[in-house]
Amino acid sequence: MNPSEFARKLEKINEDTIRSIGVEAVHENAEIVISDAIVSNAEGLTFAGNQIKEIVPFKDWEETGEFHDNLKFLNTNDIEFTSRGDGSEAIFEAYPQEDTIAPSGKILSQEAKDDITRSYGKIQKRIWQAN
Repeated sequence: MNPSEFARKLEKINEDTIRSIGVEAVHENAEIVISDAIVSNAEGLTFAGNQIKEIVPFKDWEETGEFHDNLKFLNTNDIEFTSRGDGSEAIFEAYPQEDTIAPSGKILSQEAKDDITRSYGKIQKRIWQAN
């Protein structure tokens, strides 16, 4: 590849491309990411890694089980979480959006981080070769 071709490839890699690769890498590992999010809640942390506070009327994230039973990613374009049921409505109303919206690296296991990193590399390579 000559310098001009290399420069053209680099021009295509922008913030949107990098974000898209990251989102795809997380979705490829959705099962472990969601599992880690549930475990972190059971250990007293929100998805942002903050302490779960006792907020009336919902003192913990397991009270009805609905929130975790129905937890998934809203769509394939983002890593925003969604759930449904009375339990999730209570949680979304009681906690700030940053604590319920998406998983942060603070709550992910090293295994999940490693899996996401490997997926990121494979996706990045595939995109690089396609352009």
